[in-house]
Amino acid sequence: MESTGFRELIKQGKVVIGTWAQMASPESVEIIGKSGLDFVVIDTEHGFFGLETAENLVRAADASGIVPLIRVSHKNPTLIMKALDMGARGVIVPGVSTKEDAVQAVHAAKYAPLGNRGACPCIRAAGHMAWDWTEYARRADESTVVFLLVEGKEGVANFEDILTVEGIDVILMGPFDLSVALGVGGQVNHPLVTEKLEQMVRLAQKKGIAMAAVVFDLEPDSIAAATRRWLDLGVKVIMVGTDKMLLSHALSKVSSAVVSLKG
Repeated sequence: MESTGFRELIKQGKVVIGTWAQMASPESVEIIGKSGLDFVVIDTEHGFFGLETAENLVRAADASGIVPLIRVSHKNPTLIMKALDMGARGVIVPGVSTKEDAVQAVHAAKYAPLGNRGACPCIRAAGHMAWDWTEYARRADESTVVFLLVEGKEGVANFEDILTVEGIDVILMGPFDLSVALGVGGQVNHPLVTEKLEQMVRLAQKKGIAMAAVVFDLEPDSIAAATRRWLDLGVKVIMVGTDKMLLSHALSKVSSAVVSLKG
């Protein structure tokens, strides 16, 4: 899927589904790319690898036809720039809790005059200087997807202010983090959590900003049911599991099926 098309799908309110890559494995990303999902989030915050490895995971995503996004490890403009320079089609910026955080993240992802992303024609994303810079920069600003991971009590309190920032495409706020912020930690289906999420989705939709959700269920029927609940709430960007979770779960099922046969 072309990156411009991916952002356009989100803006049109279409459903897009992806997963997380937390393993330092291009083969894992290639397998994800062949699965039929729309995007993969290369996780440099909780994955134990750096940007050099992330670049190869982006290459694997490109080769297998899936849209690569990078979750940067900090809300740091340089990390956002580097993630996009290596060819990620978007970034997930963690730790956003204020309007100022959101402005800084958006500006770091866009070239002037929309932002202050550092410009260099030699980067991989620009074809290592083989492409026309002006055209590349224009297309990059049009196609780059900016996800903000709004976190903590402060993020919840400042949610409406954060929504006023131009250039946000998606806001990710998981139910577990929200349950903690609302004082019902871990009770992701608590009425307080559900009510707040519904309110946040409505507020985001009014601003033309999509909300994203993470599904931690691992059995197909449970995944489908959890996804349907999010869709019914108005959430259209869904992230299902991680490569580690899904591999671990599959191997556990294989083990439980055959270990008892050892005698």
